[in-house]
Amino acid sequence: MSGECVFCRIALREQESFIVYEDEEFMVFLDKYPITLGHALVAPKRHYVNIFDMPEESVARAFVLARKVAEAQLKALGATGVRIVMNNGRDAGQEIMHAHIHVVPYGVPRLGRRELDRREGEKVAAVLRGSLA
Repeated sequence: MSGECVFCRIALREQESFIVYEDEEFMVFLDKYPITLGHALVAPKRHYVNIFDMPEESVARAFVLARKVAEAQLKALGATGVRIVMNNGRDAGQEIMHAHIHVVPYGVPRLGRRELDRREGEKVAAVLRGSLA
């Protein structure tokens, strides 16, 4: 893990985040600047720059986990659709150079990339955690 990487700092609990799920290999946390309410990120705890750095088994696990998060968004938030996307490289729109998958629910309030406030983040993370359990 790199101390320079914000997602590595989240994995090490050195950076605040709204954690939805965690196991030995992955974390799911809410995007700090969400497109919509419940916009979550699936990221490996180990630092990989993008999909091309990740072992195939980890890629598969990450996308299975993304599907489970999407199912939780449908069930717990009442989303009517979900976009699952992974940007790989700056030219593809990747802003944080730590591999991650965006799981963006639709049919829920649009937040327009404003910073998620603490009350909202804690509430949404708890609702999603409860649905993933």
